[in-house]
Amino acid sequence: MKHFARRALTRAGQLLLHPLERRQETLRQQLVKRLDRLDERVERAIEQSQQNAALLAGGRQRRTGTTATRGGALPRLAGEITDPVRPSESPGLSTETLTLSACPCCGCDTFTLVSEFNRFLTSGQAPDACASRYDYSLCHACGVVFARTRPIGARFHTLLERFENTLGRPGKQGTGLDLLTSRRLSPEEAASIREAASRNVFSVSNGSQPALAAVLRDRLAVSAHVEILTSLLKLSSPRVLELRPRFGAIGAALRRLFGGETFALPLFEVQQLIVREVAGARADTLLDYDQFTIPYEGSFDLVIGNHMLTHAVRPAAMLAAIRERLAPGGHLYLYNEPDEADFLEGGKSMFKTLNPFHLQTFDLPSLKRVLQANGFRAVFSTHYQQNCVVLAERTEPTLDALGAKARARRVSRYAAARDRSILMLPDTLRGHFRDEWETVIARSFKSGLVTLDQKGSLRLRRG
Repeated sequence: MKHFARRALTRAGQLLLHPLERRQETLRQQLVKRLDRLDERVERAIEQSQQNAALLAGGRQRRTGTTATRGGALPRLAGEITDPVRPSESPGLSTETLTLSACPCCGCDTFTLVSEFNRFLTSGQAPDACASRYDYSLCHACGVVFARTRPIGARFHTLLERFENTLGRPGKQGTGLDLLTSRRLSPEEAASIREAASRNVFSVSNGSQPALAAVLRDRLAVSAHVEILTSLLKLSSPRVLELRPRFGAIGAALRRLFGGETFALPLFEVQQLIVREVAGARADTLLDYDQFTIPYEGSFDLVIGNHMLTHAVRPAAMLAAIRERLAPGGHLYLYNEPDEADFLEGGKSMFKTLNPFHLQTFDLPSLKRVLQANGFRAVFSTHYQQNCVVLAERTEPTLDALGAKARARRVSRYAAARDRSILMLPDTLRGHFRDEWETVIARSFKSGLVTLDQKGSLRLRRG
């Protein structure tokens, strides 16, 4: 009996130990697996660190294309950055430029450089070595970003005469007349436009298309601005001045609705002809962005500016001239003024977006501060098709300056946009940033603007 009891107790103890041993073995296996996974992570981290170090030191070159697209792969950092090719000097181009010591919009002499270059850097169309460098700077008071160095006089007018080349736009193919061309019209072309203009823009030619299809498209496109103006203003036989109208459709619509007179300063000869023949406005001379004047007598109830402040060589003088000629109770309406969000938030290259005629860029609050500093109070403002729109009335000049925190945020956003623009450059242009290339790469890694994929290729973050 005693031996039976001993054997029973031994058996019971063995049964109790087996689950404990099995549990210990399971825990041991789990621990081994975890250690293996930890080893793998350490190895990957070491490999990633080595890849980053290789990139920052100039590592091996792996080309995935010459330029980067939004969210696409970038080339690896080249082992050698070559000097960029200098553009050949364009014959007949004046060297006249203006270098500013203060903001051209509000007069503040405190500003921060945020980007050196315009689109000439990337287009291959730069007429000389200095054409691509504008030194865009952010004003600490009104917040506008302005080209500190800008073309003036004969140089500006030559660039305008070569409008399509300056913007890097190839000429349109085909036999049809481009109604936005900067070139002078032949007598035959002018006669053809007059013949087409004699018909209603809604009438068709050859049974399918309107005779001046571009004019009809513009009339429909600006209908939103006609809606805004007629909803906010009470007009009675107004005197209206359109600055840089495409084809004069807004002024023509206001005259159909309210009577009065319309005047215009078109940009090119072909538009001048259409504004006269189709819109029925006076268009005696062309617009001068450099030395802006209003060649018509009297005051105006409404001045309408299309894409004006962005291109004005002397914006404060332009606004002063408009303010002086506004009738009591008159208004200024600005539209198609590009918002800087296009390249600060849209992932585009700032160098490619700011073309050589973009002498100011801003957001909507900065645009309103510019107007305020020049004696205009915004009574309505919005965005339409991603561009700024402002209706303003004449008032006394004042300025609610940009706050320090808001200024710091905007400078920071421009710095990030500049880094992105540098990284999107093709190899042949990286030499412009030789001294800071590795710093831009390192800063972009730290900020998350640039990441490495599993193959070690640089990639830009989207957005």
